[in-house]
Amino acid sequence: MLEVKNLTIEYENTTIVRDISFTVESGEIYSIIGKSGCGKSTILNAISGMLGKNGRITGGTISLLGNTIFENGRYTPYLKKVLGKELATISQHPDSSFDPLFTIGNQMTEVMRVSERISKKDARTKGLNILSRLHFSDPERVWNSYPHELSGGMCQRVAVAMALSNKATLLLADEPTSALDVTSQAEFIKQLQEIVQNDNLAVLLVTHNMAVAGALADRTGYIRNGKLEEVGGNVFAITAS
Repeated sequence: MLEVKNLTIEYENTTIVRDISFTVESGEIYSIIGKSGCGKSTILNAISGMLGKNGRITGGTISLLGNTIFENGRYTPYLKKVLGKELATISQHPDSSFDPLFTIGNQMTEVMRVSERISKKDARTKGLNILSRLHFSDPERVWNSYPHELSGGMCQRVAVAMALSNKATLLLADEPTSALDVTSQAEFIKQLQEIVQNDNLAVLLVTHNMAVAGALADRTGYIRNGKLEEVGGNVFAITAS
């Protein structure tokens, strides 16, 4: 699914992560954990081409579904083809994923119509079905709501629904539970696990919360001094190292 090889990233001529390699397979959640500022989110930004003008990849390759996203110092046209479609992202601030001027239904419809020819009626049927799968008690209300009318936990689940509506195969999740209360965190974790299992979705999760990584991840990598150390499924082994 996703393969990162020997990736090195700099910001303003300072190396943030050095020579890291990992894979994420379909139906798997791979978490990257580490202290604030260690480069966790930088890795996600590199994969999605969002490093900004002060960041650059100085070495390595990135591939998705057997197709190269980055090599030889540049991104390939394939990234533009899959970004927002097969490759989807959710952030730690759920409301930032949405346009406040449009309802959830309008935004999900537009997302679906980017990747397939679908009528508004069929998009609505499909969208309500996806919201139901994410255990919203009243999908109709969510569909007709504006983002500010939903809680943070609900917005985060809708962000996952948006990814599914566009047939994402890889989800990049940047601290997706950090803005949620404990109850919403538990609900989000349970439902993301269901989606991964049922849809064979691959998830690359970045978090500083070892409890979240322990609950969600099949495998975990720990960023230490710019290097990635894989710790398998036992995230709590880090505390003893």
